[in-house]
Amino acid sequence: NENAKLRGQMFGNELKGIQDELKELTHSFDSKLSMFKDGSMNKDNFLEFAKKHKNEMNRLILLYDDLQIVRGFESAVQLFKLSAETQLESDKQMIEWVKTGNDAAHIRSDALLQESFDYEMAGLAEYKLAQGSLKP
Repeated sequence: NENAKLRGQMFGNELKGIQDELKELTHSFDSKLSMFKDGSMNKDNFLEFAKKHKNEMNRLILLYDDLQIVRGFESAVQLFKLSAETQLESDKQMIEWVKTGNDAAHIRSDALLQESFDYEMAGLAEYKLAQGSLKP
């Protein structure tokens, strides 16, 4: 029982670490995008940053696969990963908008961002549900 509790804590900490890093990456991307939009960062610098951002997001998404998922939390983790993947697709569309000025890419980015948020909220609900089912 103590071993299961320890595994659960480790899982929770690892998942929180991924989610926290994802939040940081997302905030950084949004900040650089704002700098580009207000003219304090040029297109080339933003696109150079964006290339690194995509690599970091891909690395982070792969971390979900390495988690030792506690039974009952599988669907929550799948939804969190789907949210991160959709966030990356949104970012890619925004990068496309910066490159080309194509407003359709900007609109797709916004729609994907909402989808990512919806997956995140569903993942949170699943996580809370799984937590509740583990309590004695």
